[in-house]
Amino acid sequence: MGRKGNVIYPSKFNSKYIVTHPDYEAGLKDILERSGRESDFSSKYKNRLRFLEERKKNCILRSKWFENLKQTDQIYAMIFDKSEKNIRILFSFIEYKERQYVVLLYAFEEKDRKGKSKTSYNTGIPIAEKRLKEVMEDEGY
Repeated sequence: MGRKGNVIYPSKFNSKYIVTHPDYEAGLKDILERSGRESDFSSKYKNRLRFLEERKKNCILRSKWFENLKQTDQIYAMIFDKSEKNIRILFSFIEYKERQYVVLLYAFEEKDRKGKSKTSYNTGIPIAEKRLKEVMEDEGY
């Protein structure tokens, strides 16, 4: 699979706490380039990343930005409003060998709340879970 990466798109975010799955940023880039909202999204994204880094699991207390998904106990969602194409970023908290961090796993544009299209949580969660498993295997879980 390759190594975890740092957040570099749409702008670099230096963090020892937040990392990305190798396939995560290509998906986000595809969404943003098609939308033409890259610059609008960037500042909101950085604000959420800062909040996540500061609050860690308590980030979900800000329910307009973060969500603890009921369908799974390992995957969380970072939320962007409809003016930002209703983008969702699925991520997970990892605690391993006395190290805690967040891994950003999968980005998608939510359009279909209940179906199995590529724009629904029903499709996004299994992709995020697969990517989480890959990261954990790389870590030696």
